[in-house]
Amino acid sequence: MTTAPISAVFFDNPDGTARALAEALRSTDSAGELRDRLGRTAGLTTDAVVDEIGSVAGELLGMSVGTIFERSWSKYGALVQAAEETAGDPDAVRLIGLVTHEVSVGYGPRVEVYLGHTRVATVSVQLDLGLTLRGVLVHVRDGCVTGVRAGDCEIKGALAIAGQPVTSGQKTFDLARDIPFPGPIRLAGAGQRPPATAEPA
Repeated sequence: MTTAPISAVFFDNPDGTARALAEALRSTDSAGELRDRLGRTAGLTTDAVVDEIGSVAGELLGMSVGTIFERSWSKYGALVQAAEETAGDPDAVRLIGLVTHEVSVGYGPRVEVYLGHTRVATVSVQLDLGLTLRGVLVHVRDGCVTGVRAGDCEIKGALAIAGQPVTSGQKTFDLARDIPFPGPIRLAGAGQRPPATAEPA
């Protein structure tokens, strides 16, 4: 099973993300904004900086969609409760249905550009994702989330560089089919205190 990358939200062919991202970057005001900020540098240096910023954005989009979920299960009260009830008992299994839920996630790395020891520019890369989960059925065993049996997730995303929009997109994933589960994620038991819950389920 192939791991779905975040780039699938934005581009039809995720394997061509680098090329598609470069084309999108050059077709917006971002490239001009970057060159304005880097006006003191030589042309070749400026092109290299633009390429590096594109690479940073490409790394963000290359992340698995599954990584968004790995840190979010502890926000669901029903999952933490099921984990606590099954902790220490490998024969106890719970299937927990989660209500429709919306999650917002943001990533904001920065690229700092120096000439010698002098910083001449700091360029931001901002990736914002809005997730809507529907009909999700989660498998819990022995204090761990061990898989997703059903449900889908609609993701809307927007990417900006140097404050300028570069691309946006929307895609719906089948959680059980499109996003491989990384392995048991412990929420309770084994001497580990589960994180505080923030969102009821």
